[in-house]
Amino acid sequence: MKEWRAEGVVGIQRSLRSAGSRTAGADSERITGLGNCCATLILRISGKIGERSLIGEIHQVKMMNAKFVEAIDFLRDNNMAQFEKFIKQFPQLLEIRRRGRSLLTYALLYDRLRALQIISKRSPHFFDGEENSESALHWAAKFDARKCCKYLLSLPPQYSDTPWILMKNSRQITPIHLAAHYGYAKILKIKNLFLQQILLHSTPLDSEIFYQLVNDNFGRSPLHYAASTGKLECCEILLDERLGLPLDQKDQDGHTPLMCAAASCYPDAPEVVRLLGSRKISSITARDNAGRTAMHLAVIAQNIVVVDILLNVLECPSETFDNDARTPLHYAAKYGFDEVVKKLLSAKARNATRDCFGISPAHYAVQGGHRVVVDRLMEQYDSDGRSCFMWSVIAEQELLVQHFLECYQPDRNHKDKYGYTALHHATHIGSLRLVKLLVKEGWNIHEVDDAGATPLHLAAAKGFTDVARLLVMVGANCETPIFYACLGGQAHTLSVMVTELNCKMTHADKLGRTALHCAAFGGYVACIEVLIMKDDCTIHKEDLDQLTPIHIACERGKYDCVKYLLKYGAAVNAFARIDDCTPLSCAHANGHQQIANYLLRNGGLFPHQLRNLAALIIQKWWKILRLKIFNRKKCAGNDSSSEPN
Repeated sequence: MKEWRAEGVVGIQRSLRSAGSRTAGADSERITGLGNCCATLILRISGKIGERSLIGEIHQVKMMNAKFVEAIDFLRDNNMAQFEKFIKQFPQLLEIRRRGRSLLTYALLYDRLRALQIISKRSPHFFDGEENSESALHWAAKFDARKCCKYLLSLPPQYSDTPWILMKNSRQITPIHLAAHYGYAKILKIKNLFLQQILLHSTPLDSEIFYQLVNDNFGRSPLHYAASTGKLECCEILLDERLGLPLDQKDQDGHTPLMCAAASCYPDAPEVVRLLGSRKISSITARDNAGRTAMHLAVIAQNIVVVDILLNVLECPSETFDNDARTPLHYAAKYGFDEVVKKLLSAKARNATRDCFGISPAHYAVQGGHRVVVDRLMEQYDSDGRSCFMWSVIAEQELLVQHFLECYQPDRNHKDKYGYTALHHATHIGSLRLVKLLVKEGWNIHEVDDAGATPLHLAAAKGFTDVARLLVMVGANCETPIFYACLGGQAHTLSVMVTELNCKMTHADKLGRTALHCAAFGGYVACIEVLIMKDDCTIHKEDLDQLTPIHIACERGKYDCVKYLLKYGAAVNAFARIDDCTPLSCAHANGHQQIANYLLRNGGLFPHQLRNLAALIIQKWWKILRLKIFNRKKCAGNDSSSEPN
């Protein structure tokens, strides 16, 4: 069975995880590591620098590290006067990066507008990207720095005509994405007003292509981000028609914002679903690349409230099919979501639907061992005629099998379309415990499938020796099952059957074939050895076509079997008159030249050669016989002439 996952919907959270919010205590961390690295570098390049100069450089680095931490403390305490003096005294502090972050980052962390203005005047590259190529506006969006955000948006672009608000980091994420993701609605309102001014007065940005400019690497818009994290107010802001963000825009996985909200675990996700679904009803039935709708994803995420809204408020169909023809009920049954199953059934979802493999939701519930769900769905058969009880046997869910037996009394005579009973299936998987249980509960050990095989035949063919022993001990006929053991190459099971269980190896089927014929047909030397060591009489046994086991081995190209049979006395020139063939002619006719060469080296003949040889032998003995008769007559004549008158 295939396993399914709601892939892609949670990708938005993963893509933003590295850009998570920073703790307020970040300023208190020390940067001695930076000083140590610099000191090590200075030591390595100090070949021509004097020892006194080197010590001075190290001292200078350590001092700047301490000053950097002190500047962070001023930002935290909002001591702007002291911070400005510090920057005038030590302007090189603006060039220091600690883990990719400068004093600008910390100014944004505490939303210190005055510090931002001081830094922007003194550092010409203050807006350059830092960690992950993120601009100052990205950090402002992360830290909800509203005053700094307004100031940054008022500045003209430095390097291109692209507004600051649309600048992207290395993952093509804009500050709008971040504000939407973290749910900073006030930041988003500021940016929204700024965007509206651009849309009204600026020619470089066209509102019709705005949504294309704010897509990240995965084709997700800010609306995707807000929906996936359940930020209702942000979604309302982004739905402003002047922004032109499509409600049904799909990312690379085919997910719309509604799908992201349906699969979201955030508290306000249901209300986001209600909002997006009511704005555009057709988005309810939109499908992703796997053919799944918002209902599928809500079921997989076990969002019961979202399922309620989709069914009862937005009137979403309870039965839609993905690319594998699976409905939401298939997924709910698969994962054992009983409450979801109950709601879908009450909304007229049919538990008789089958996916592309012909399997109904009930059968997936059985496979997963979900007893409560099975109770709701058990009256179903798959496309192969197998009941839920059969599926519990096939999946070896012993507790569920016992539950069925106690509560539902399954039909002991029910067969699937191949003629298998539940006992056939238990035998086929080799479950000794289930076979014992079913035999005890009254399943017929002599029942045959469409190919005429009993459970014992299947156990012998699969090599389940313990199961075969049990079935024989309770009365199963073991004459022809040894044929299946030979055809399956199960030498150990065969040995147990002919030695311990006293199965007759001389038994022939309707075509006159013995177990040795079957072993030769399958090409299993180990099985041939077991049979010959037990009784070598069958090595010359002919079937109704007068073919012996060596004929079969030559015809099938089983070289090792031919060698073994000849070694233990098989006739190299056994002749089948019905088909006019010898082992050599069988091998030659089927293109097995290696076997043909081996037979020739051991006296093998073609049928015409065998007939010629037989004629020569007959003629030779006929001549000898005639000579004997002639001599007898001559002797008799001499005796009569020598008698006295």
